[in-house]
Amino acid sequence: MKKIAYLLMGCALHLSIAQTASATAELTFTQLKPFYNVGECIIVNLQENLQAASRFQRVDLWVAIEPPSQQWLFMTPLAFDPFSLTGEPFRTSLETTKKVHRILDFEVLPGLGGDYTFYALYVEEGKNPLTDNFPVFRSNVAVMATTLSNRALPTDAPSNCDTPHVEPEPTPDVPTASKPAAPTHLAAVAGNSQITLSWQAVAEAVAYQLYWDQAGGGDGILPVVGATSVQHTGLHNGVNYTYWVTAMNAANLESASSSAVVATPAAPVFPPATPVNLAANPDNGQIVLTWQPVSGADAYLVYWEAAGGSGHSISTKTPAYVHTGLTNGTTYYYRVTAINHTTRLESASSPVISAAPCCDAITPPTTVAGEIFRDTLTDGSAGPEMVVIPAGSFRMGDIQGGGESDEQPVHSVSVESFAMGSYEVTFAEYDHFAEATGREKPSDSGWGRGNRPVINVSGDDATDYAAWLSEQTGHQYRLPTEAEWEYAARAGTETARYWGNNPDDACAYANVHDNTSKEVNGYSWTHHDCTDGYAKTAPVGHFQPNAFGLFDVLGNVWEWTCSEYESSYQGAEQRCVSTD
Repeated sequence: MKKIAYLLMGCALHLSIAQTASATAELTFTQLKPFYNVGECIIVNLQENLQAASRFQRVDLWVAIEPPSQQWLFMTPLAFDPFSLTGEPFRTSLETTKKVHRILDFEVLPGLGGDYTFYALYVEEGKNPLTDNFPVFRSNVAVMATTLSNRALPTDAPSNCDTPHVEPEPTPDVPTASKPAAPTHLAAVAGNSQITLSWQAVAEAVAYQLYWDQAGGGDGILPVVGATSVQHTGLHNGVNYTYWVTAMNAANLESASSSAVVATPAAPVFPPATPVNLAANPDNGQIVLTWQPVSGADAYLVYWEAAGGSGHSISTKTPAYVHTGLTNGTTYYYRVTAINHTTRLESASSPVISAAPCCDAITPPTTVAGEIFRDTLTDGSAGPEMVVIPAGSFRMGDIQGGGESDEQPVHSVSVESFAMGSYEVTFAEYDHFAEATGREKPSDSGWGRGNRPVINVSGDDATDYAAWLSEQTGHQYRLPTEAEWEYAARAGTETARYWGNNPDDACAYANVHDNTSKEVNGYSWTHHDCTDGYAKTAPVGHFQPNAFGLFDVLGNVWEWTCSEYESSYQGAEQRCVSTD
């Protein structure tokens, strides 16, 4: 109830200031004594003073009493039998009237002692001043207070209850200045932490009052002089703000309020960066397109057209695309944009490149992700996401130099097509296996479980997990060989890393020893002068994948492979698990 009292008292103060130039307020209470003793009679009258120039026609009259208990009593409709805790507005058509309402007429009895405050207010027809706030007020807020005593009158003191009651005379008409018209066409344009308001000028206005209310708490008034627009700054992005405006004339009379508008400031959003390093490698009846991955991109649009033909577009989730079914000798033109599905924004286009497929062209490795699938486990849940890796050949080993001796010599290895998990095995996936087989779950060392990669598992644990997947799905799961892993990790590249040779670009592609690790873990060194935001492990799939669609093949945690070790490194390794 305190909130309601503050609301009404605050409104009374504001409206009384706004109407100081008016000779007569629309509503007034008859004056009461400061206090009344037991045995005295209290009479409360409410005087209407509505002139023909009043700014409203149909309104609701709200009258309320705040007793010592602060349990408000709404006294509408008139007459007031019985008192009600729920407002029931008295609705009437008002033009010019000097009506006097008898609010109370009773003898003070013992036990009623305390402070009493009376409020009266006209509001827009059908509105509620306690919930709709200032814009629905259609008069001043009349306020009158008194105190009832629990002491009885002296026995020899006369009681005013014996005095014949004389009805008060209506207040005579007093000429009042005309109020300005209400502003119209209030508009709000939201920006970053600010909203710009504008409205139609009112001819007789010398100033305006812009009222605002913030969703969830907070309100205020912005005085505007000599303008019909204002910029409201310092706002909270994502929060709704409601506005209405009134006009003030030279007599300091305030108009009715404009219609309300609502606006929500928001931080600006930007499209992804433009893809760079777009390259086209022609082949027999096809062209292989590759480009640099774009941070924050969910997908890419490949725009293409044949010489003399119409334009087309193709969507892909990886930074590569094999365009098949082409005519040898025909020139094809390509450009690429990046898409962010959250913001629904598209980047600027890469420069246009061209290529012509030809049967004599050198066939590059196919470095495009294949089919993605998930097997179903026996309990109906989904197994790990798998991506088909195409068959191909690559140079295996320490191509850049400076590696370990058992990474030499560099040699050519051919790999058959196989499927590999799109992501590192997560704690959620491994915990499912542990629960199903009754084995102890590995510790996460305080780094987090769920969608983070599982740690503290041995090679035997990893092999057992793959065998369990085979039993659950009826398909053969195993750990990859070293050659298969390197082939999948390189994804057709021969640079030091699948994104290039610069280690400081790593934070867009991998969770590495970076500035975050250095700051949080207290390391005095760092491999990569960049920031990926993770001091320990990162959720799988957080960074950009390689061209095969594999995530976290570099960084995050180490991964188990399974091959028969061969120190001579001649590419004759064998799988340690038979697939027969």
